[in-house]
Amino acid sequence: MKNYQLGKMNQRYIDYALYNIWANNRLITNLLEQDDTLLSKELTGSFPTIRATVLHIWFAETGWLSRLKENGWEATKVANFAGTNADLFKEWKKTSEEFKVFVEKSDLEKEIHFEHNEEKFSIPTREIIQTVLNHGSYHRGQVVMMMRQSGVLKITQTDYIEWVREKARGNC
Repeated sequence: MKNYQLGKMNQRYIDYALYNIWANNRLITNLLEQDDTLLSKELTGSFPTIRATVLHIWFAETGWLSRLKENGWEATKVANFAGTNADLFKEWKKTSEEFKVFVEKSDLEKEIHFEHNEEKFSIPTREIIQTVLNHGSYHRGQVVMMMRQSGVLKITQTDYIEWVREKARGNC
């Protein structure tokens, strides 16, 4: 029974990683339909532009994935990224896929030990995964609000429940 419950829990995290990819791809599709200048336009949000917000989401996924793989916090490729918006989206998609593959293969109960600001932490893998995926949802919502501030009205639904519906229909 324990293995069944563990497998069921693992599948929930895998599903959430799949949802993350689905939602990112939908948002990216909407962003690619816009003029590139929209992504650099100063708007109200946690970050000053849509591009900066997307870079932040990618930075967190990259850094935490590195830490989960026990490579410390390594997100230099994101911090130094100067490519086009299309290149940014391509790289972000790759990282989200790598994150999903990690989730599929990981021991969710494994404790991840790290230091931040001279404090030591120990957090189960599953909690870090959930935090990273929730973080992406939070900032995708901000990107949607920033798009609306700019007058973009056609924005595809990215809510988790919509993914569940699409999955039930066999569309993802």
